Amino acid sequence: MAPTQLPHYHIRWSGKALDWERFPTREEAEASAKQLLRLGETYAIEEYDGACPRCQEAMKSKMPPRTSHEASA
Repeated sequence: MAPTQLPHYHIRWSGKALDWERFPTREEAEASAKQLLRLGETYAIEEYDGACPRCQEAMKSKMPPRTSHEASA
């Protein structure tokens, strides 16, 4: 099973931004959110699996660009 398919957690900040950091447990995400929380800010802990938009985005950015030869194959 690929790492992005494992259940994991992200912090969604009140500004609607999904935090880049991935946590293996809800408790770890909660602890980090409490440390990073700013005055007047709120957050929610969200569970993700292989359909995680943040992790899919990160994986795409780590892939080397395809050549025109690879694209036509």
